[in-house]
Amino acid sequence: MMYKILVADDESIERKVLLKKLRARYDGVALFYEAENGREALLKYREEDLRILILDIEMPGVTGLQAAEEIRKEDKDTVIIFLTAFDEFSYAKKAVSVHALDYLLKPILKARQNALREK
Repeated sequence: MMYKILVADDESIERKVLLKKLRARYDGVALFYEAENGREALLKYREEDLRILILDIEMPGVTGLQAAEEIRKEDKDTVIIFLTAFDEFSYAKKAVSVHALDYLLKPILKARQNALREK
């Protein structure tokens, strides 16, 4: 079974780096898609029947949160992971309301290194 993973982020560098890391780790078991905004993410979600979505919360036009709300109306099982540079409680609260699997702060690598140091 091939997993279908979408990375949606309006910051091209962030999107490309994350996709590169995911491809290095999951090559052969996943197909990868990318989107520059929430509107494009919704289109690809519907066209490709994507099951795992990594969405930037703040994107121009349709935000990641708005896209997730639309997706939840159609599908309760799609995995949604939010990615954001904003460490704000209101975003985390909204992520919970759409049953997101996780809420990651950018830059991911730096955040992960800091978390490991704290353990």
